Amino acid sequence: MFIIGASLLALVIAARRLGVGVRSDGPPELWLALMFVVGAALVVVVGIDRLVALLRKR
Repeated sequence: MFIIGASLLALVIAARRLGVGVRSDGPPELWLALMFVVGAALVVVVGIDRLVALLRKR
């Protein structure tokens, strides 16, 4: 899941730099924003899972 989340975040960054999914007068389009949110959520879930596993070992 971490790789998928990180890949989604990288795709969002690349799309923003290329100007794909970005309106000239404002915020990014909905699909780009949702892709960022899903990618960030996956990375956070994996981080919390690893933290909980580390704390349970102790």
